[in-house]
Amino acid sequence: MAKGKGIQWLLLLGLSLLTVVVVLLFYDRLVEPTSSSPVMGLAIQGDTARTAFDPAAELAAQWQQDARLTSVSCQWSKVGTQRTDATVWAFQFFSPSTQRLALVTVADGAARMVRDSLSPYRVSTFPAERWRVDSDQALRTWWNSGGSDIVARHPDIDLAMHLHVPDEGRDDPVWTVAGLASSPEMTSIVVVNGVDGSLIAP
Repeated sequence: MAKGKGIQWLLLLGLSLLTVVVVLLFYDRLVEPTSSSPVMGLAIQGDTARTAFDPAAELAAQWQQDARLTSVSCQWSKVGTQRTDATVWAFQFFSPSTQRLALVTVADGAARMVRDSLSPYRVSTFPAERWRVDSDQALRTWWNSGGSDIVARHPDIDLAMHLHVPDEGRDDPVWTVAGLASSPEMTSIVVVNGVDGSLIAP
């Protein structure tokens, strides 16, 4: 009996050690911050667009109950250098009932109403649930579609991202990612489907 209990104890000890090893292996992934650089090689730090959207949407709902998303944008300078600009996402919302536009910025998780103005025309919007591709995925697509080559040759390149609905009457938003160097021929622009992540235009 003593021998049997000893074997059971060893088995339990082994399972416990295995559990500890598994937890340690996955601990880094579990606590990985959302503010890590979305693409290796780019000096960009801060929240992704989807993470920044939550406080923006909360503030927009307080502004107008029928607030709908019309665009998301951000820009950084010298993305191939060691400097890191603060990431400030700009969200534009439209209220059909009041015909008003609101511009909300989010930095470090804090949302701020920048502008509230009357729109003389109807603005194209899209349901937030149709927006499934986050900014880091769109950036990787740009990076793998020639962006890495341009950054290697021009580390002082500026980068801009814009999510919007290109055609009136459509619900599918698209990301436009543009790397802008000093010379026009070194500009790199891609358009990424905001629903499935497919590359629409090189």
